[in-house]
Amino acid sequence: MQDILLFLISSLALTLMPGPDILFVINQSLDKKKNGIITSLGLCTGLIFHTMFLAFGLSALINSNKDLMTFLKYFGTMYLFYLAYLEIKSVNKINKSLNSKLFLRGLYMNLINPKVLIFFIAYFPNFLFSDTIKISNQFLILGFVFILQALVVFIFVSVLANKLIKYLSIDSKNKMLKYFKSFILIIIALLILI
Repeated sequence: MQDILLFLISSLALTLMPGPDILFVINQSLDKKKNGIITSLGLCTGLIFHTMFLAFGLSALINSNKDLMTFLKYFGTMYLFYLAYLEIKSVNKINKSLNSKLFLRGLYMNLINPKVLIFFIAYFPNFLFSDTIKISNQFLILGFVFILQALVVFIFVSVLANKLIKYLSIDSKNKMLKYFKSFILIIIALLILI
């Protein structure tokens, strides 16, 4: 139990560190907190896939295939550049259908980021906590703990980012804010590329 608690504490610290996922949640929350929450659900659904990959050995196969890792990295970067382009293009438009796309954006964002997969492979084995429970089951338990804390953190960050925008009286339809959101997407793309 102590190992799982240590895992939870270190996972909270890692999730709160400014990285692509947190930046993406903040970026999507600037218009509406609901947008950030839906995006968070998509991101955490992606974490379910990564947990399954790890628990059932698929991640080792993917990690050993450098061409696939390179493809995911560049595809992820291009996808985020595309989202940045859509954000700039929407400066003078109101996109009412965005809500239906937010979950998938979060899911894609998580699945196409090879660093998440590498992180799971490097991080989870350090917190195996039992000699009697199958390793795959331990990975599933750790994955559940990680996903749960990530969802709580992402939703908290989403609400906080939206409240800050409102507190500062920044209009979410402001052109400069749209350009700022595009800039953040480009930063996230470059972080994945590095």
